Amino acid sequence: MTDDDDLQAAEHALGLTDASAREASDPAFAAAVDAWRARLDPLLGPERAPPPQLWDRIVARLPANDVAPADPARRWRLATFAASAAAAILLGVVIARPDGTVPVTQAAVPAHMMVASLTPKEGSGVVSITYDKSAGRMVVNPVGMDARGKAPELWVIPADGKPRSLGVVPEKAAATMMVRPEHRAMLAKGVMLALSLEPAGGSPTGQPTGPVVMTGIMSAV
Repeated sequence: MTDDDDLQAAEHALGLTDASAREASDPAFAAAVDAWRARLDPLLGPERAPPPQLWDRIVARLPANDVAPADPARRWRLATFAASAAAAILLGVVIARPDGTVPVTQAAVPAHMMVASLTPKEGSGVVSITYDKSAGRMVVNPVGMDARGKAPELWVIPADGKPRSLGVVPEKAAATMMVRPEHRAMLAKGVMLALSLEPAGGSPTGQPTGPVVMTGIMSAV
């Protein structure tokens, strides 16, 4: 198993990608997936909700738009789970010893990985994102998102406040996308991501034309 194989196994165990066919046909890969699942199980501990003012601060940084107004507790519950699980894979794993102690072992995932969880202010659903800065590769995994018959388009909003499109993402299935070279430096710690609902094929203007329904902040791991 190479490092890439192990990373693919981790992503599949988390649900960021679908490698079910390989898991069924490749015993070594299936064993790696099982190992990642076993490592993640102890990490699903108690949740911690972020401050209630955080959503308002996120919206205040967006350009003027029609932000669709979820139950705050449910919204943050989904976001906390997604971010915690992604960070668990990228930051490390917990292995219980026979004597009951629980040491933390660092996973072989480099520090250039980043994560984000996009959530709505109202409604359900979450879009979990992992981004490999060194390769420009982004994995987008929507869960419970309702695009209302529109094309969900992902945007990065850098310090100048002008959204740049990262592309249209699927509504139901995880997908891997390559970020354009000119946009990669913008995907830094603390930068905002937003998801708008656009016409088929994406925004015709290069800027969000439909309502912004989800936002989130990139975090380095």
